[in-house]
Amino acid sequence: MRLVIALLALAAPALVQPVRAAQDFEYSTAETRKLMHAYAQCAVARQARRASEALVRNVDNSVILRTYPQLIAGDCLAKQTRRSTKMSFSGDLYRYALADALVSHEFSTSEALRFESVPRLDHRDPGELPKPIGANGKRLSARKYEAAVKDHKQGAAIAYISRYGECVVRSAPGEARALLKTAPDSAEESVRFGALRVALGTCLREGESLRFGRTTLRGTIAVNYYRLAYAARAGAAGTAL
Repeated sequence: MRLVIALLALAAPALVQPVRAAQDFEYSTAETRKLMHAYAQCAVARQARRASEALVRNVDNSVILRTYPQLIAGDCLAKQTRRSTKMSFSGDLYRYALADALVSHEFSTSEALRFESVPRLDHRDPGELPKPIGANGKRLSARKYEAAVKDHKQGAAIAYISRYGECVVRSAPGEARALLKTAPDSAEESVRFGALRVALGTCLREGESLRFGRTTLRGTIAVNYYRLAYAARAGAAGTAL
């Protein structure tokens, strides 16, 4: 079993770009991670209930952007960059950032949780590969079919990464929470990733190799920790009634 922490297209950081070319400025990966982290913290501080709802519903980035406009706060980004800037997110990156912020907002001071009694989570598995024939019985154009296959593959990859994150959190909940209490790209974050190495390896199938960026690895741990912690808290409240 082998886990390699590296940057990939799926794990690429959010794109942070100035609005005007005259303000041309490039952010490093470390700077982008910190910006994304601070941006989500700001958004959650303002709209914690809506952010929680989006995470618990387990909707993807596109649904968040369409259904939860309150979570897109341009001035939160301007506050960090001190300039007119726009940010775009690929894959599940905004969900990752929101989950990280929500864990800090709701569970940073609670004791480490255990999740043995929490049912397995749903991970939006895309199902079978798309067929070249559409719902109307007509053959799709090559362009539409290729796009459908591409979307399916990305959905399958995100679902796999999500299931992997659940396994890691269930295997080492205390270490997962400790990781989420660190600042992105800090020395302590590296230490906390190291403390998770056993769980990261255990959750890989024999002979399997994964290449993750830290953004994606931390993100899938954040999403699954929040969803499991939310379910555990809801279950405990129900038991107490």
